[in-house]
Amino acid sequence: MAKKKKGETAKRRAKSKHKTQKKRKLRLVKSRAKQDIQISHGPGLPHLGAPEGFRSIGMAQAMMEYAKPLMELVEGGEEDLEGTMQAAMLLWNYALSVEEGRENRKIEKDILKAIMGSFGLDKAAARALFAKMIERRSHLFPPDIQPKGSPFMFIRKEVRHIIRPFDYDILLDLSDEIIPPDNKDKALVDRINKLDSQISAGADYDKYERLFFPLKDECQARFERWLVDKGLTQDPTLFSDCLSIYLDFVYGYMHDDIVILKSIPDIYFVEFFEDFLLRKMMAEPNEYVYWPPALKLFYRFLHEKRYLESPDNIIEEINNVEPYFIQVLIKQFG
Repeated sequence: MAKKKKGETAKRRAKSKHKTQKKRKLRLVKSRAKQDIQISHGPGLPHLGAPEGFRSIGMAQAMMEYAKPLMELVEGGEEDLEGTMQAAMLLWNYALSVEEGRENRKIEKDILKAIMGSFGLDKAAARALFAKMIERRSHLFPPDIQPKGSPFMFIRKEVRHIIRPFDYDILLDLSDEIIPPDNKDKALVDRINKLDSQISAGADYDKYERLFFPLKDECQARFERWLVDKGLTQDPTLFSDCLSIYLDFVYGYMHDDIVILKSIPDIYFVEFFEDFLLRKMMAEPNEYVYWPPALKLFYRFLHEKRYLESPDNIIEEINNVEPYFIQVLIKQFG
């Protein structure tokens, strides 16, 4: 299914103190500037023909996976991430030249100096890291199995994960009492309806971008408040953090049909779970299982805040795709 990209697929949110202390790690995979066009055709990631012991992965995520040993050496702030990814790209490109038999000792020395400066390593440690990263590329991405002329790669599964479905009985026990909207909720719904109207009228992305990004933050804040009021005993951000990538999918891309929160054909839920989420969000494999329950809760929230007359049909669509999504996760990470 073809799509034109209408905006950055994700913008990293400013982290509050409690979020920096969380153990859960989510990372939106950034892509190109909004004026570029991204067209994707054909099957989702699980169906691209990765050999046994490998999985399909987009180029941006491939680089993030490759860079993991470097990320372990830094604290993880925005500046650290940018510097780490620059170092990873240098090493990636040089590893490619090594695979092609084009080693260059001068470039190697320059990279070693960059590694020593970026990560505070002595010469011996820098050399060891350099050798590890050069070998890592061919280990993770063996050249002879890579698909030709594809924006995707096949990456070796370094670890096999046991994927378990979300345990609703243990992890969710919320009140059934409806919480009517307060003034902030009403203002949020008004903004969503305004955004929906612009989408339905075929407005250009630039016309509603200023409305869309603050709306994402407000959705998350009000949803978190609702979860707490409903009696959620877990960290509400385990669920509210799932909204940003979903809202990007709904409102940040041009679909073949008009898609708004209250009107999503079931085929788009399949596309979101089997492809878009896995390409655009890096998370621990077992954390992906939070997305279906999070979205079902979000639609209950939208119903109680009077955006939706009933959430039942949409929740049923998510229920239908959830077992398939678990099988996708098993195929990708198991």
